[in-house]
Amino acid sequence: MYISLTIIIVIAALILALPVSAYSGYRTALGPEEEERDAKEVLKKYRWHIRSKEAWLLPVCALLVLTVWFFDTEFGKAQIDSGLLLEFMLYFLCTLFLAGLSYVDLMIFEIPPLYDILIATLGFIRLITDLSHWYDYLIGAVLVSGIFFLIALFSGGRAMGGGDIKLMAALGFLIGWKEILLVMGIGAILGSVIHGLIMLLTKKEHLLAFGPYLSAGGVIVMCVGEKIIEAYMAYVQSALHP
Repeated sequence: MYISLTIIIVIAALILALPVSAYSGYRTALGPEEEERDAKEVLKKYRWHIRSKEAWLLPVCALLVLTVWFFDTEFGKAQIDSGLLLEFMLYFLCTLFLAGLSYVDLMIFEIPPLYDILIATLGFIRLITDLSHWYDYLIGAVLVSGIFFLIALFSGGRAMGGGDIKLMAALGFLIGWKEILLVMGIGAILGSVIHGLIMLLTKKEHLLAFGPYLSAGGVIVMCVGEKIIEAYMAYVQSALHP
């Protein structure tokens, strides 16, 4: 059963990645908001094909979704009940959207609002199906996004973009406050290390697209976030009560 579901999930990921890839390519062709081209003209000219730059999103999405599937169900050892299956379905779609927005952010340094809306919609579904933990999701929606908003406010918008703020609000609404804090930490580490290495190796200044690093942190947390939090809490407990 698990193998059959895995095959179905890979096929579904490839199929659903097609509109994500096409929209991401179209949004990239449209350009950043301040230089945005005529939407109708771009739509007429834009044609998705397998040799387009955004086509690589298909295998990437399938691989990411498959990774989340394996880890979310502990490599098939966990009992796949309705709750776990719903969680995975939400993470499945979220992973596609994170991959799509990462591509656009890398290309034009802007996160399309549509992806934030879609992720927030997944968060609303999570909320109404887990009302006993409603506070986790509502706090998650404002915690890191609030921190990012303050950073943007005090830096005059130079240190943090509006797209990152909205992404953290939407993602926090889906995964909860503990997990979104972890996403922020992982994203910051990945961004600092990888972006620092890129500048070191190329000997040039590069504009930081933070969305892909936050998205990578989101995928990691969807895979092993609970285990990281449990390990950290166990460490704190042992430190307080040696």
